Amino acid sequence: MKQPELGKKIADLRKEQNLTQDELVEKCNVNVRTLQRIEAGEVTPRPSTLRIIVEALGQDFKQTFGQDDKAGFWQLLFVSHLTENQTKSILQPAWIAGLIYFALGIVEAAASYLLTNDYMSISQQFFVAATKLGVLASYFFFMRGFVALGKLFDNYLLKISSYLMVACYIILIAFDIYHVIAPFDETHYIIIQSTAAVTFGALGIILGVGFIRLRPAAGGIAIVAGIFELIIAVFFLTVVGSFLALLLLIPAVIIEVVILYKMSEQLSSK
Repeated sequence: MKQPELGKKIADLRKEQNLTQDELVEKCNVNVRTLQRIEAGEVTPRPSTLRIIVEALGQDFKQTFGQDDKAGFWQLLFVSHLTENQTKSILQPAWIAGLIYFALGIVEAAASYLLTNDYMSISQQFFVAATKLGVLASYFFFMRGFVALGKLFDNYLLKISSYLMVACYIILIAFDIYHVIAPFDETHYIIIQSTAAVTFGALGIILGVGFIRLRPAAGGIAIVAGIFELIIAVFFLTVVGSFLALLLLIPAVIIEVVILYKMSEQLSSK
């Protein structure tokens, strides 16, 4: 439901309860000016704010507004804030995807070794390309969890860096697969890999700070994840230290999977 119909619906529900705006504000602890603007159709409330107001009016949120507790793909892209239930529906598949990404990443490292060969058979090309696509898919759903956490806790750095990490990873995997199918000049390949290292290094700094800002919700493990990401970012920025950065990604991914699992359990217990 969109404005102004949303505001009118809330105002009608409030009047059915014989409540003034001041009385409703006391029940739901929402700023009176905010409530006035919502009822007037001037602003669209966040889902969490809307839920608080509706439940303070004694109504079932999902039944009243037809809100699905599961966040779809387009909601995750374009909705500025997610409810706890929507975030919970994303986190469980996210940490599972993180485990798959971790396992496939090891396979991909072995598969990437084939790229150093001058010739690959069709079956080898297919295996390497399929492995990289699997890594990309699992990475997408893995980072989707951090986008959701960024939205839930208004952690802009975590949200935007996760978006950008996925976008850059898509481009990198596309280049890798193209290199498998139609190998190009080795100099160009080195330039692409160096550019990717610097890009991931710059984004890693933002991601690391985003993890550190997640500490109030996730605890000390968020700081550990943030420090790992910052160290990895520095190694990537040097380009020559990229191999060390890739090695440090092993414990970093495990820690980040634990964060998603912990937050999933935390939200489920509420």
